[in-house]
Amino acid sequence: MRYIRSQLAVFICLATLSIAATAGDNAAEPSGETVFKAHCANCHTGGFGGFFTGAPKVGSQKDWKELTPKGVDALTVNTVTGIGDMAPRGECTTCTDEEIRSAVEYMLEKSR
Repeated sequence: MRYIRSQLAVFICLATLSIAATAGDNAAEPSGETVFKAHCANCHTGGFGGFFTGAPKVGSQKDWKELTPKGVDALTVNTVTGIGDMAPRGECTTCTDEEIRSAVEYMLEKSR
């Protein structure tokens, strides 16, 4: 009986570790689209914020024509440091550099 209980305890520990590892995988960085919608869309969808800042509208090839050749790396640096009327990090103080990069990639892909 002790053997069965110890085997059961080992099984439960392994199952718990497996669930924890899976939960960690699910806690990965949010997608570029998610970051965009949460933090960038106010200015980059042509709405109120974009009207005042002149932010390029996502989906507009015309707006992104001069930006696209700069590439993801340069546009990510511009976003992190701020450029023109855009505040550093696009005012997303909680966004990581990787999240900002994924949002930039998303915006570029939608605007080609």
